[in-house]
Amino acid sequence: MTIVLTVLLAVLEFVGWLLLFLLALLVVLLILPVELRFAYQAGKPSLTAWYGPLHFTLWPRAAAKDTAAQHPAAPQPTPAAQPSAEPALSKTQPAPAAAPAGAAVPAAQSPQASVAAKAAPTPAPATEFTGEHPKSSALPFHISERIETALNLLTHDPAAFVRCMFGHLRWVGRFLARHIKVQRLTVFWTVTGEDAAQTAELYGAAMAAANNLLAFLQQVVCLQCDHLQLESDFTGQRRGERHISGRLHTHLFLLLWLLIRLLFRLGKDPQLQPAHIN
Repeated sequence: MTIVLTVLLAVLEFVGWLLLFLLALLVVLLILPVELRFAYQAGKPSLTAWYGPLHFTLWPRAAAKDTAAQHPAAPQPTPAAQPSAEPALSKTQPAPAAAPAGAAVPAAQSPQASVAAKAAPTPAPATEFTGEHPKSSALPFHISERIETALNLLTHDPAAFVRCMFGHLRWVGRFLARHIKVQRLTVFWTVTGEDAAQTAELYGAAMAAANNLLAFLQQVVCLQCDHLQLESDFTGQRRGERHISGRLHTHLFLLLWLLIRLLFRLGKDPQLQPAHIN
């Protein structure tokens, strides 16, 4: 009895440590930062997604795809026609005698008919209609019915569907604006016109627009700027020096919370409620 209790306590202790490890791992995965790093330099944009130490290049695409698109594979040569397996009849060989009228052709002399008989599908047995609709896949929370209701709304009243989705997307935008940070924003941009007077005029308009846009963004999102510079280029030789870079920073648990709240809002929307639930 003592040995059984000792083994049981050891197993419970192992399970407890395993659950504690999994819980700690889940907490670490949820608090790891999620970043979307963007850059624009020399007319080439780039976009990279980072999740902790992992990163994935979203744009530009892999160089291998570009190489394959630029250098397509050479067309394969057409294979030479192979001789037929059946020997041709000799000109001197007599033709087979015709069957008498009314005689049935044996099955061995009609291979095409036998192949067609084998390939013909077997007719399905007739089923009686009971008047009941087939049951859809049993998904929790009436997901199938809600999707069908949304599709019916899109089909019969597209304007109402667009207003409904726009309200939810506007809420998502407000949530992201509060919980996503723009960090390390760096902008260097040159303004160039056809002549010096036009360059100076464009520079003044661009400076006013940039100041207004910066003030608006600082009120809407959490914005951290490292370097913002706008210069007038009278010669037009510094266009290649333009560059923009920065990163969108958040955490995984915030994105999961956003997804859960969005699903809850969609589930409570009266326009997306199935008829039998209303």
